[in-house]
Amino acid sequence: MSLPGPSIETLRLMDVDVFILIGGRSSRFGSDKAFFEFEGEALAARMARVARMAHPGAQVRFLAASGAQFGEKTTELGAPAVFDLRPGSGAWSGVHAALSCSQAEWTLILACDLAFVTAEFLRSLLENAMENVDAVVPRQPDGKLQPLCAVYRTHAVRPIVEKNIDSGGRLPPLASIFESLPTAIIDVDPEMLRNINSPADLS
Repeated sequence: MSLPGPSIETLRLMDVDVFILIGGRSSRFGSDKAFFEFEGEALAARMARVARMAHPGAQVRFLAASGAQFGEKTTELGAPAVFDLRPGSGAWSGVHAALSCSQAEWTLILACDLAFVTAEFLRSLLENAMENVDAVVPRQPDGKLQPLCAVYRTHAVRPIVEKNIDSGGRLPPLASIFESLPTAIIDVDPEMLRNINSPADLS
């Protein structure tokens, strides 16, 4: 359920950095998802374009596990790349790097394979990033929250991510982070967050 958000003009002035995660192993996909072409553009480039449409003033960067993962291929995507600062913790590492590199009050984190996400949907997430919450996250049709398509209040959330990584134990699912955050939860169309595991899923 969407909460009353700020005006369009206020949204344009919102301080947001965007990070698109491109560093997964894509083992089930068979090739690097980030560079797979869908409707004439690489998935990662598509996500960057959609994010810029949602918030033209936001800085967009790509996030990979390390500089060695893709080499110079990231230059093809049209935005800078940053890399995990605490590698080895999967998605937790990616979220930590995004929040550590972000220079904005709010950080929008997106997985590169969310091919059906629209600018309007991302705008609705940003519209719900208000003073009384530290995160905005969509709820999938299966009831699970999707932390890799979410907005985070940068300085409030980063210490929580660091605490989990530093705990030394087995990390819980990333979505558990919302248990300790004031969070706005948004219900979405079933197609919006469709899981892409193979090229056939994009047919």
